[in-house]
Amino acid sequence: MSQEIKLPKSWDEIYADQWVELKKLDDEESSFFIRKIKILAILTDTLPDDEKWEDLDVEELTKLIDEIKWLKYEPSNEFKKIIDDFTCIDINKLKLGEFIDLEYFFSESYIDNIFKICAILYRKTKKDEWGHLLYEPYHLIDINERSKYFEDLPISYIFGIIKYYLDFKETIISTYQLLFEPIINENEIEEEIIEYDPEEQEQIKKEEILTKWGWENVIYKLSNSDITKYDDITNLPLIFVLNHLSYMKDLNL
Repeated sequence: MSQEIKLPKSWDEIYADQWVELKKLDDEESSFFIRKIKILAILTDTLPDDEKWEDLDVEELTKLIDEIKWLKYEPSNEFKKIIDDFTCIDINKLKLGEFIDLEYFFSESYIDNIFKICAILYRKTKKDEWGHLLYEPYHLIDINERSKYFEDLPISYIFGIIKYYLDFKETIISTYQLLFEPIINENEIEEEIIEYDPEEQEQIKKEEILTKWGWENVIYKLSNSDITKYDDITNLPLIFVLNHLSYMKDLNL
């Protein structure tokens, strides 16, 4: 029976939507063999109650499980910067609005939202009359529609996008730490995360920094309470905004 079942041999053969399904199994409570059958079903586009799995004996199932040991390692953090008509933007040139949306999707669940995250970071491009590369404006993108394109790509094409963004965010938090510190209630954070290990506590603190800062308040302040300027503010480069906020903080404005 196992010889009739063709299994992928690497992440290059796994589609992104399959990866999402596999990751969701991490939160399920089931026996070892039931979980492995669910994994095999995902990898072969079948259902766990398919008769091919019901007919497997322990020896055959064990052999198949051995063939997918590579799943315990994550896909490479390398990613394709150009995929068909789309090019990944330079993350150091993120606009404020793009950053806010990425933060929302990451905080909600980067697993569930990886396709929307890609829809934000990958753009169509063209060159102007001077040969300069121009990226598709963010406000013209239908995120929900664009995200569908990435579902059928190999996960190895886009998995590295996650680290690409998280490394950038780490740099932002570190560089502009003084901007965020006054907003944090350290006692409240310590009480909430005391049961986690030191590394997890540090990560949670960093998440709290951005959550408690409140981007709506920032935009409201930068627009001088003029809601009609909301789009103008969110279209400004993130680094420019953070530098300006640092300047305002230094002057106690």
